[in-house]
Amino acid sequence: MTNISLSPDYLLPVIKGKSDYRSYRPLILPYPLDDEGKVKDGGNGERNGLTVILIQDQNSKHFAAAVSVASGASADPRALPGIAHFCEHMCFLGSEAYPKENEYKQYLSQHGGKSNASTSASHTTYQFDVLADYGQKALDIFSNFFIAPLFTMSGTEREVHAVDSENSKNLINDGRRRWQILKDLADKNHHFSKFSTGNKKTLPAAAVDSGDDSSPHTKEEGNSRLDGILRSINDGEYDEHDKATFVRAVLLAFHKRHYRPTNMTVVVVGPQTLDELESWVVPRFGRIPDRWLEKNEGTVEGATEEVAVEKWAKMQKAAAKLVNEAANDAPPVSINAEKKPSFCPSFRPQLQGGKWPILVTVLPLKSTRTLVLYFPLPPTWHVPDQSPTRILSHLFGHEGPGSVFALLQDAGLITSLSAGNRVSAPDQNLFQIQMSLTADGEENWKEVVRVLFSYGRLIRDYAKKSMSSHPGQAEDTTRAEYANLDPLRRIWDEVATLDRMRFDQTSPGHVYSFAPALAQSASKYGTTHCLSAGSLLNENGTTLPLQELMDFCEKIIPENCFVERCSKGAWAEAEASFKGNDPTKSNQFCFGKQTEKWYQVDYYVSPIDDEAVRGWNGDVDDECPYALHLPEPNRYIPRSLELCPDLPEDAKKGPRIEKPIEPPKLIVNNHATGRLWWRLDDRYALPKATLKFLIRTAKVEHRSTTGLQWEYDALTAMRSNFVTGIFADSLAQETYDADLAGLGWSLSKSSSGYTLSCHGYSDRLSHLALKLLSDFCSDSFIKETHFSSNQDKIVRGLESYFESRRADSLAVYYRDLLLTSRSGGVEENLEYAKGLSMKDIVDNHRSVWTDEGMFVECLYSGNVSSEEAKDFFEQAMGIIGTARSHLCEKSSQFRGWVPGPFERRLPTGEDFELHFQSKNAKEENGAVLVTYQSQTEGFKGKSLSSQESMRLSATIRLISTIMREPFFNELRTKQQLGYIVSSYYDLNFSSKQFSIPTDEVFPSTTPIDSIVLYVLSRNTKPTEVINRIDDFLMNFRSRIADMTSYEIQSFADSLADQLTKPIRKLGDEAGGHFSKIRRFAPEVVVDGSEIELEKLPWDNADVLAKCVRTLSREDILNVWDSLVLKTESRSRIVSYVYGNTFPMDIPLKIRSSNDVTGKVVNISTKEELLIKRRSLIPYEPNDKRGIFVRAVWEKHRTRVRYAAAAAAVVGVGLWGLTMMKRDQPKKKTN
Repeated sequence: MTNISLSPDYLLPVIKGKSDYRSYRPLILPYPLDDEGKVKDGGNGERNGLTVILIQDQNSKHFAAAVSVASGASADPRALPGIAHFCEHMCFLGSEAYPKENEYKQYLSQHGGKSNASTSASHTTYQFDVLADYGQKALDIFSNFFIAPLFTMSGTEREVHAVDSENSKNLINDGRRRWQILKDLADKNHHFSKFSTGNKKTLPAAAVDSGDDSSPHTKEEGNSRLDGILRSINDGEYDEHDKATFVRAVLLAFHKRHYRPTNMTVVVVGPQTLDELESWVVPRFGRIPDRWLEKNEGTVEGATEEVAVEKWAKMQKAAAKLVNEAANDAPPVSINAEKKPSFCPSFRPQLQGGKWPILVTVLPLKSTRTLVLYFPLPPTWHVPDQSPTRILSHLFGHEGPGSVFALLQDAGLITSLSAGNRVSAPDQNLFQIQMSLTADGEENWKEVVRVLFSYGRLIRDYAKKSMSSHPGQAEDTTRAEYANLDPLRRIWDEVATLDRMRFDQTSPGHVYSFAPALAQSASKYGTTHCLSAGSLLNENGTTLPLQELMDFCEKIIPENCFVERCSKGAWAEAEASFKGNDPTKSNQFCFGKQTEKWYQVDYYVSPIDDEAVRGWNGDVDDECPYALHLPEPNRYIPRSLELCPDLPEDAKKGPRIEKPIEPPKLIVNNHATGRLWWRLDDRYALPKATLKFLIRTAKVEHRSTTGLQWEYDALTAMRSNFVTGIFADSLAQETYDADLAGLGWSLSKSSSGYTLSCHGYSDRLSHLALKLLSDFCSDSFIKETHFSSNQDKIVRGLESYFESRRADSLAVYYRDLLLTSRSGGVEENLEYAKGLSMKDIVDNHRSVWTDEGMFVECLYSGNVSSEEAKDFFEQAMGIIGTARSHLCEKSSQFRGWVPGPFERRLPTGEDFELHFQSKNAKEENGAVLVTYQSQTEGFKGKSLSSQESMRLSATIRLISTIMREPFFNELRTKQQLGYIVSSYYDLNFSSKQFSIPTDEVFPSTTPIDSIVLYVLSRNTKPTEVINRIDDFLMNFRSRIADMTSYEIQSFADSLADQLTKPIRKLGDEAGGHFSKIRRFAPEVVVDGSEIELEKLPWDNADVLAKCVRTLSREDILNVWDSLVLKTESRSRIVSYVYGNTFPMDIPLKIRSSNDVTGKVVNISTKEELLIKRRSLIPYEPNDKRGIFVRAVWEKHRTRVRYAAAAAAVVGVGLWGLTMMKRDQPKKKTN
């Protein structure tokens, strides 16, 4: 490669947060060079113009790169909608330097990498990561996509099917459907209205169409314009091949026009030095010329008499003109552009009869009740730190006392509310306030809207008061006085304080997601502010954009608003209103039923009655005096950001991500009530902590029968689901300030029990957790309004489950109904949900505290001392003990069974094939999901598993790694079966189930390894898809056999490196530790002795990584044969879901048994599935395993029995003993 002697221009440093340990070097590349290293003509004496940010991350095992092109779907020519998206697809299919279509993905797959790309309205962004040692070669392949992509005719003809498949999967997505309706309401001449995805009709790139096309389309779809262009080129005549050739010409022209150095931003990040990264980037990306300045000449690949050079030249000229005209449709995205875009709204009253507000009614596929208010507002793209929509979003979206949410939730009208920009572009904003309604809210939606406008006037009144105050008053006022003198300035100061805190106290994330986000940000805000834009670093109460806020408040009025209702009830109302009055088809707007062009989605546009509008404007005499007010000061803002004094000095200096993670310590081990695990963070140097609090109890999903037996109960599980939902709703207002102040929490239900998770700044974390725990232990949070809204939400979700899910989602559902579910499915859950009462939920919640087998596992990790952790745990156990003392039965019965996850063991020698027709009327795709379940227990730890288990788990992981890219390349890239083609390694767990006699009940959780492959396809019948999958799997054996030892070792090394890559976030670290505690502590830890603690598999990843590196070709082939190919030893489920394109045959055509399928068990009804399910046994360890667990548990059982007997003598349970001990006076210490 030619060396570049010219040095780049180095730019001002990137502003970064205090916790950002990465090093940055922004620069602009020198002149473009020719192949001999000379400056190319056309540079015009200017720099190449390509912006680059080099980033060194010494702690990363991966190298990542991203290119963001500051052009997207807004630049599509209207004659060919989706061309920007199509260009994104085509760039990956080879270059002049690397012509093999799958070379890029193959190289990444072999070296622990991955890639993706996305097209938005304003950007097209490409990204990849790979193990750091292989970054330079990967970057070379990547850069050539932008230097000299191939865009072959054959690739164009095939890849358009992928675009079409991608579009087809979106047709049943409610969010996508509603987005298309917004585009349909917009000005047809505005760039926002363009159809961005494209399909086979808008992009006729396949000269010979294959397969049926049933996607919704009109006769035009932009093709009338295309027809006119082709007629002018071909003297009035053209064929399908001419269309396909012209699409390729437009692709090339689009790439030339938009993939120019001045329009691109490159970000690379890795552990290499900045100088080394610069030596990689400059000579590669510096070769990208500005092709738009070159002459549009060339020949068609394989030019024949069919496409003469003269015709191709005409096509190139027409394509260039088409692309160039569309390029000016949207304003530039950079805030540093010479010309600032003016306000150009795509939504205006004139488009809908000249008068707003109007009502847009949409019929969802899911059973939702959504109400949205939309307000076109001026753009704030260029002022990310001074945006009025920032404070409007904060105020309208607030959920604390006095907010719109609080008032409407208490009234039983809404369940959620959010506010912010739905569209944020250089020339416009579309501000939205979105709510989920209850049944009462649906009926009284106009009153809900009235409350919102009332709050808008409240904000406007406060803005007026601020405007009328003395100009110098705010600057002479201390921050402490803002609360009394000017609430809006106080709130802005608070928002800025929290944003700065977040900016400085957040450690960098994974390089793969970081690189593309930074590339887009740099193209908008420049390199200096690419990290800090929008973080309000220089804002405070004196800098509130008050005039702009006032201007925006004047636009939060009914006359600048259109309202969307998205629900089945609203649709029924609209249908009744316009029955027999469908609008005539004309160029003039008419109220009534409309049809969106690309998805063919129907919707209604209606006027809103004048009386309602007067009420919204506050013009009526009986306006309700709503109890609304601005947010009070946030009491959860951290008082201190100091690090724990127990930390060693080295740990306080800064992050040490490279430091090996030590496991948490068991500092409280009460075998009767609970354990406290603790780890003082010494890696991240952040004032943050994570707390996990598991209340382990069988009563969340089981019921106790006569004889003290436990059995799964779907009704109990449903009641417990209600509890978590009601609790979240009940605490939403109380804890919203905590969320704003960086404290997050959740209460979840699993087969193990209830888990309370809290994370954020350590200063107030324990206070929040104790507050939540105290509320949860009381049943006062269970209120009728929350119960009703949750019942409504759950019932509606279950009612629309089958009608709204994509085919591949349903394929997973039917597989899991056979394999892991213990309920009767959606129908049974729906019946239970409908029949529940509030009393059922109260009784269920109270019964949990009566479980004598209840046990607590707590992990407190982060910036917290051991004494602070113990103090929290003591208070928490006291809260639970108090709750139990009021409800718990005085029983000394010890129940040793520990509940946990569940999976059934498949028999060997049988293939289960599940056939179901999708009930989604809009679903065109079919899905095939193939799962191979290993019959050897997975690896859970070197002290808990055999060598055989370890090597098998490692081999299955390696097989999945090797197979991923070839499977995608064969079925997606070459055969074009569908847009979604994937394979992956899957890990599940199953716990030992309760059995009689109870002496056999000892805790044990078994890992289960599986390989999963799936395809979502519209153009191929599911039964044919499985034949293609089977063909691939049969042929893949020879691929493994033919691989060189170097290739196998490369895959093994990349997998091992990925298994051991450093954890970068405290939350991820704590989550990994707690998952091991939850699953394996009951069978390993009894009295906290060092011997037993060492049995916990903290180092699983390291052990597996070492094992992976030792695997041979023979190991891989043996596992492949037994797990996948040999029908007598494998355990396989194939789940088929049929869409409308290829519906399920009735009667079902049975696949006969053969060497490929083996013995096939076909199931095509739910009743057959449930009958077969009863014959499957739980996936539990073989009898030869569990010797260590059984011995430890017997010792534990004896000790607990003695404790239980002693407790029974004094008339208290085990938790009672804990409470008595806690309440004893502590000895004074000097």
